[in-house]
Amino acid sequence: MRNRRIELYVASWALFAVGILGAVILATGVEPPSLLHLVILVVAIAAGERIELRFTFDRATIALTLVEAAIAAGLLLTSPTEAVVATGLGMLGGQTLRRLDLVKTSFNTAQAMVGTAAAATILHLAPPIGPLVNDLPVFAVIAGMIAYVGVNAVAMLGLVTITDGPLGREGLLRQLPLLGTIALGNTAIGVVLAALLIVQPALAPLFLVPLAAIYFAAHGVQRTSDLLERVRTDRDRLTRVIDGTADGIVLLDRDGTIQVWNAAMEELTGLTADRVVNRPVERVLTPSLREGDSEVSGRWLIDEAHEGAQHREFDARIRHVDGRAHEVRENHSLLFDDRGRCIGDVVVVRDVTKQRELERLRGDFVARVSHELRTPLTPIRGFASVLLRKGDQLDVSSRQEALERIVERSDHLAAVVEDLLLVTRLDQQEIDDLVHPVPTDLEPVLEELIETFAEREPTRTILFSAEPGTGAALADPARARQIVAALLDNACRYSPQDAPVEVTLDQTGDDIRVRVIDSGPGVPREHRQSIFEQFHRLEDPLTMRTGGVGLGLFIGRRLAQAMHGELDLELTKPATGSRFVLRLPAAIPVTRVRRQDLTG
Repeated sequence: MRNRRIELYVASWALFAVGILGAVILATGVEPPSLLHLVILVVAIAAGERIELRFTFDRATIALTLVEAAIAAGLLLTSPTEAVVATGLGMLGGQTLRRLDLVKTSFNTAQAMVGTAAAATILHLAPPIGPLVNDLPVFAVIAGMIAYVGVNAVAMLGLVTITDGPLGREGLLRQLPLLGTIALGNTAIGVVLAALLIVQPALAPLFLVPLAAIYFAAHGVQRTSDLLERVRTDRDRLTRVIDGTADGIVLLDRDGTIQVWNAAMEELTGLTADRVVNRPVERVLTPSLREGDSEVSGRWLIDEAHEGAQHREFDARIRHVDGRAHEVRENHSLLFDDRGRCIGDVVVVRDVTKQRELERLRGDFVARVSHELRTPLTPIRGFASVLLRKGDQLDVSSRQEALERIVERSDHLAAVVEDLLLVTRLDQQEIDDLVHPVPTDLEPVLEELIETFAEREPTRTILFSAEPGTGAALADPARARQIVAALLDNACRYSPQDAPVEVTLDQTGDDIRVRVIDSGPGVPREHRQSIFEQFHRLEDPLTMRTGGVGLGLFIGRRLAQAMHGELDLELTKPATGSRFVLRLPAAIPVTRVRRQDLTG
């Protein structure tokens, strides 16, 4: 649709140009044209259009040609009809040499012909006063060329409005002063050239020398400008890459002075680039900021650099200005010139704090899993050995007890393996396949679970209370039981043997809540969220007094969230125990019940 509008707009200007040419012929008459003058003017206009210099101004590209100079000279040396015809033929030739498409060629040719006709009309209607060239007033040529620029501006504004809308129109309006200045400069060149052709035509070719010098100088400037723009673009692109990377990047010059300090380094250290760039690295990475295998002094690695060791790697610890410490790995890439002299060092600083923590957690996990697997395996092996060696000598009750202990410890071992497999599935984001929420009355589920724990720990007191009127939860009963079982297991592990564990069930709004309250040591404030991370435990794995691999709370929270609920630790005073609360959505939200009561 827009292309159609452009074609119609250009066609209207082409018809306008033909009409203007006819009007000029009728107004001034048709004189026998000088074929030589006409050919020279056509060639001059075509050459002026072909010779183009582009400049960037106000984020836009301006094309500078010598067309206005050729047209101004033609207005002074030829008749109006010849000037308009020569403009049309010259523009057509120049546009063709530039291999522009038909629409652009037609538009540029038409607007130039209309502008030339306007200039010729002003020139030949003006009184012959002031400086004259070929008996025509110079001021009128200037006024005519201003009209030429005005016609071109009107034509371009209309076209830009169609193609780019109001924003394009505003951009062109900002460029008009520069375009007008260029046109006036070209007009002055054309006037001087016309006067020279009249007074001393033999000297006219010399006029081309400064024009050629200006042209080639401008081309050199333009090439330099283009090169600078490419360099600026490459630099900006590189800056975005450096600032966008998650690794810290430091660039040192041959003197060990910091030249680049990216955003990641700012985040690691708390020091902004404007505070460290152009400063010696030894004054920035001081011992209070960095501790590592390689001490930062002098020019750092540049002092001892040689081409055989271009890449070095160190582990270090960087301390943020707020006191936080980061474990980092530094990769140094030393830069050398053609003579083998070190001219810089690119240091990539990767924060490996989480990697180190993960390695520690993995080590802890191995220790904990080994402990958890050995704990049930030891009695299983012991009772199995007794049954194997002395089974026929034991009475029925002793054999029964041994078999029950084997089954009990086997169940515990199976539970540990199940937790490990479940974590693997959670890591693979298969959690939606693990839960199947249905309306569930949690009271009988909790009662059965508490009975199981009471049988397992007969000396432990577990209190249970359910608030009357508590509705059903939209939950997977097996997964809900698994979550509360993990909470009860932790409560029994960490509470004194004579301290009771309390389980409550109630409803608040659209949430069904299960609380498990113990009398253990509690959880320090700084660990209130980290205890829900996988493999996290407050005890040292080498000295821990309680079992577990640190998966129960992690699995519980993920399962609760999969059922659109949440598992949290309520805030309590230090050393007053812990209160874990499991929230699950009510199967029938209270808001819906109330709405039904109001409408029923």
